[in-house]
Amino acid sequence: MAGLGCNFFKNQKGITLIEALVSTVIIGIGFVAIFQMVQYSVRSIDVSGERTKSNLLISMVAEDLISEKNSTSPTSKVSFVDYLVSEEKKGKASWNSASCSTGSSSSKTFTNTLDAKKYKWDNRFSKRRLKCKGTQNKKALKVYDICNNAAAGNSCTYNNNKNYTGTGIYDQWVLGRMEVNVSTGRVDASGNAKPKKKYLYFQIK
Repeated sequence: MAGLGCNFFKNQKGITLIEALVSTVIIGIGFVAIFQMVQYSVRSIDVSGERTKSNLLISMVAEDLISEKNSTSPTSKVSFVDYLVSEEKKGKASWNSASCSTGSSSSKTFTNTLDAKKYKWDNRFSKRRLKCKGTQNKKALKVYDICNNAAAGNSCTYNNNKNYTGTGIYDQWVLGRMEVNVSTGRVDASGNAKPKKKYLYFQIK
């Protein structure tokens, strides 16, 4: 019996070194694929979070403009929104944050609504809440009006002289456009960030 046992184990074959190496390579490829998938998932979650935050902040700006359109501005007897429209006609941006602002946690007192809102937006869109990697991640607000300038008394930034079912737009419409470039983690051939642009158009009055 002892001899039979020895012969039995003697005839068994184990795996060769080449087979072990092949198995290790296959397992290694599997782990590499898993790590890449995990990395992609983490980046996707990060980008999704940035988009969600940017959507909330863009909605905040729109709500500020709509709810306080008749509030005060740096010019007396000129409303908050009308002042922004007049500045756009002069070629001045309503508000923008082209650089990566660090924001501020301190509170300040302002004499008009416009200055208070701009300070608020600077803080909300700072690096404290959104990722920023330079001028590619700019945030900009444009407030402008549109009407038919052929009508008496009209002098809008954009002229709409088209007719719709026989009726043209003669009354002034004031519109807002909020742009936010969200970080995606991708870069171009030059190493510059490739953000995703998000726009929201809304009617103020």
